[in-house]
Amino acid sequence: MGNCCSDVSGGQSAVGGSTSSLAAKAANDAVDAFLKSRGYNGLFSQIELSLSAENLRDRDVLSKSDPMVVLYMKGSDGSLQELGRTEVVLNSLSPKWIRKYMVTYQFEMVQNLVFRVYDVDTQFHNVDVK
Repeated sequence: MGNCCSDVSGGQSAVGGSTSSLAAKAANDAVDAFLKSRGYNGLFSQIELSLSAENLRDRDVLSKSDPMVVLYMKGSDGSLQELGRTEVVLNSLSPKWIRKYMVTYQFEMVQNLVFRVYDVDTQFHNVDVK
């Protein structure tokens, strides 16, 4: 855990459970096949989300915050379905997360995304994700 490679010059110091983008792509290929089998040809598109934040509040006492984001899609009944989590960026108030998310955008349909930013304390860095 530590210095992760990224396309940001100089790299990015981050830890966390970033998964392969191929796994995310394969899941969306399955969604594509399902929607096409139901007659939804051309009514959706895959979009890629890159996340960053600026000027976050410093919630740590002796160092800067260690932020991470949990991405949700809000259902029509108001329930939240988790789409993914970013890695934790250590000691940063303006993080640029490395992991990218593929989301299926359906035209003429309201899709609400919810982004929750958390300050992860050091004691929780190695805790498994639910």
